[in-house]
Amino acid sequence: MLSRRHLLLGSGCALAAATLRARADSAPDVTVLHATSAGFNGAAPGPVIRVRRGDEVYARLVNDLDEPTSLHWYGVRLPNPIDGGAPLAGPPVAPGASFDYRFTVPDAGTFWYRAALHGQQERGLYGALIVAEPVSPLVDQDRLLMFGERRSSRDGAREFTLNGAAALDIAVRANERLRLRFINASTTQMNARIENHRVVVMAIDGEPAEPFASRDGRILLAPGNRADVFVDASLAPGSIAPITFMQNSGAPPAARLVYGEAPARRAPLGEPAPLPANPLPVGMDFSRALRVALPIEGRNAAALAGMPLFSAARGRTVVMALDNRDTGAHAVHLHGHHFRLLDRLDDGWKPYWLDTVVAEGRQVARIAFVADNPGRWLIEQRAIDGPAAGVNWFEVKSMRR
Repeated sequence: MLSRRHLLLGSGCALAAATLRARADSAPDVTVLHATSAGFNGAAPGPVIRVRRGDEVYARLVNDLDEPTSLHWYGVRLPNPIDGGAPLAGPPVAPGASFDYRFTVPDAGTFWYRAALHGQQERGLYGALIVAEPVSPLVDQDRLLMFGERRSSRDGAREFTLNGAAALDIAVRANERLRLRFINASTTQMNARIENHRVVVMAIDGEPAEPFASRDGRILLAPGNRADVFVDASLAPGSIAPITFMQNSGAPPAARLVYGEAPARRAPLGEPAPLPANPLPVGMDFSRALRVALPIEGRNAAALAGMPLFSAARGRTVVMALDNRDTGAHAVHLHGHHFRLLDRLDDGWKPYWLDTVVAEGRQVARIAFVADNPGRWLIEQRAIDGPAAGVNWFEVKSMRR
């Protein structure tokens, strides 16, 4: 006969086993990313990672390169140690080693990841991170269009791609609504136009915007920028609508909306409602704002400065003037935060959030954000269609002001 002690021991083991099974069932799937000379897992772009807002991302970076690397989660407001902004935020991963990135995503939207060292992004080491809203908006198709670049195997000429291909057809039906998620993973501006369709911009850099129709169906994105647009398929069955790209160098990709014969519904849907808001600041206290300037000079790479550009107490508003003293435009990317682009004459702002902005040549652009994510964060800048031009950093102290 079993003793009471044996029964209790058996019950405890069964309970422990059930707990372990429950934890295993609830644990997120790990996405293994092998960094190779041909991209992540031998492809460019790498795997698309899909989660919902509030879920955990679990990605294991395995470095199969002959040099260190790290992953930067572009536009994600995550904890500083796993931002991937090496060497400032998170250590580089040595050749042959691996590192697990685990974090909860606070925002729904379109984001991406890239290798952050030694120009590795340009070698195809990038991929998309798609974070779904708690309740998905009414669309018939949700499509990713990741704009990248590669060098021709024939003559080394620059070529641009969509989702890694030189051409892409999207099958649609009349009166469908498409959500197109554009990501510019190249080092130049992406200048696209969806011909003969009304294009409604719903989100920029992953964050919902007040919906507005783009002029002439155009989507213009600096390196790193994203845009979510809604497009209602309004042409007749059997039609073909090009998505054109105008690039200064290299062959542009070819994309088309190809209509089938049967419509999706009798009539198009009405005006789209705004996407649900993410937990970003509703307002900013400009009366006590820390006001700083970031000088942008030249097109040569600069070493990471020993001292931060500024330090801010957690929760303080920061207004930064991007003083571009170069003749060419530069893209500026802020790690760990989203910001508002301010009007030139006052502190009013544009009706959308950004994590990357273009500072035009010989111009000053002003941005504002709440420094609410503790840690040491990179400010990257690069000449449009050119090499990295410099890097600075700022510190958000953990104590509140």
